[in-house]
Amino acid sequence: MHDPMAVAFEIRQPWPQRSTMHDAKPGKPRWQIRYHHTCGDHCGSDRAKHEASNPFPWWRPGSYSAFWVLAGRGWYWPSLITIWHVEPGGHDSGEVCKHYERIRQPDGTWTSRVLRGWRWHAWHWRFQIHPFQHWRRRLLTRCEWCGGRSRKGDAVNVSNGGSRERGRWWRGEPGLLHIDCSAIQRAHRMCLCADPICGDADSKGQPYGLCIRCGSYRRFQATAALLDRMRLLAAILKGQRDRATYARVCEMAQAEREASKPA
Repeated sequence: MHDPMAVAFEIRQPWPQRSTMHDAKPGKPRWQIRYHHTCGDHCGSDRAKHEASNPFPWWRPGSYSAFWVLAGRGWYWPSLITIWHVEPGGHDSGEVCKHYERIRQPDGTWTSRVLRGWRWHAWHWRFQIHPFQHWRRRLLTRCEWCGGRSRKGDAVNVSNGGSRERGRWWRGEPGLLHIDCSAIQRAHRMCLCADPICGDADSKGQPYGLCIRCGSYRRFQATAALLDRMRLLAAILKGQRDRATYARVCEMAQAEREASKPA
């Protein structure tokens, strides 16, 4: 996937916030703040060095995770400022400002070395100030589908793909939606015909691609269960929300995932 941006640096806020999803699970460490490395075959020639010394020493800031477990309770240190490196000329990240260097050894084998100089290309930096972004979304950004505000627990922060204009800082961000509005919008854009007419078919003979009958695109390998869920969402009127229907669709999707798990 084309992406010219990569995170160069993160400045985290000096106070953590509670994260129940990172609470210690049974059998897992109840105290953990640094990354942990377990050597395997992928370490190759670096294995001896890893076993002799910890790859994540205490004095290196990058050794510490943003997610801590203290006495079994999970905590998260969110970013205050994120500094992005934007690849010049619209290239993919790492194409111009290299992230790795391949080195040929005397025996003919190749190794790679991580390069960090690209992080210091200040002329390629773009700053993301998270408190300002949250303030802007709360006051100015509106959902592209329903026109509603961004609120705590109901944020307007989902994009359904495609390039979005950044817009002026004093205006809201275009092209963002609530999470349920995003699902409803995708359902309205999807071909849900009972007998679609498409130019392509997958290995099971199911059609996909542009449907001549409705003018929308049929998803590749769309299952009957997925189509049933999308039809429920597509029945919601354009520009409207239905939290109960969305919750029902989520429950159906979860039940399908549980049923597909091996016994």
